[in-house]
Amino acid sequence: MKYSGFLFGALLSAHAFADTSPPVVPHPPIIPLNQNLAVVDYFGDGRQMGCGLRITGEIKDDLWLNVLITVFMKGTGATFGVIKVVARKVNVKEGVPLLQDGKITYANIGKIWKAWIKPDSGKEPLIYKNGESSHNDAYMASAEFASTMDLLVAISQESFKVGLNRNEDGPDDVFQFDKRLDQNEVGKLSACMNNLRTAIEKNKRKENF
Repeated sequence: MKYSGFLFGALLSAHAFADTSPPVVPHPPIIPLNQNLAVVDYFGDGRQMGCGLRITGEIKDDLWLNVLITVFMKGTGATFGVIKVVARKVNVKEGVPLLQDGKITYANIGKIWKAWIKPDSGKEPLIYKNGESSHNDAYMASAEFASTMDLLVAISQESFKVGLNRNEDGPDDVFQFDKRLDQNEVGKLSACMNNLRTAIEKNKRKENF
């Protein structure tokens, strides 16, 4: 009887401790320096195979953020999206980046457990179940094609946020990007996406023939 009373009291104490534990508070968004958005495209077998945007920014403490959002058509005709986020720390000595063979060198910041990207007025793309992978300072996810296309259009026209988590139990680090594509890059993205749609339609007609 004494044991059961002790156990009940211990459970009450644990419950009270759980209820009073502080909630995880998200960090305020950080605005990266030297933001840059650039169009990337992929060709294969004489046709457009993919389109995307590469987004880079620099954070205090010499952290470098590289985000790649792309849509692809496989040779089989299957379509999908890919989102990749890489965060690395620049090796610096006396305020100057350390170079190797003329290129900046980076240090691994540890594993990125989760990452996401969301336009200020829209939704995150639909991620495929079991389509996520994490490898040290990089995180990649396979996404549904149409929602990734919507994401590409949105972030080329408006501000957006990128989040990443380097501590499973802690809050996400959130970065606010407010730079827009310049008109030259807008034209490149529009042409690429039109070419990709044409390639997809041609492939569908070929399959139905």
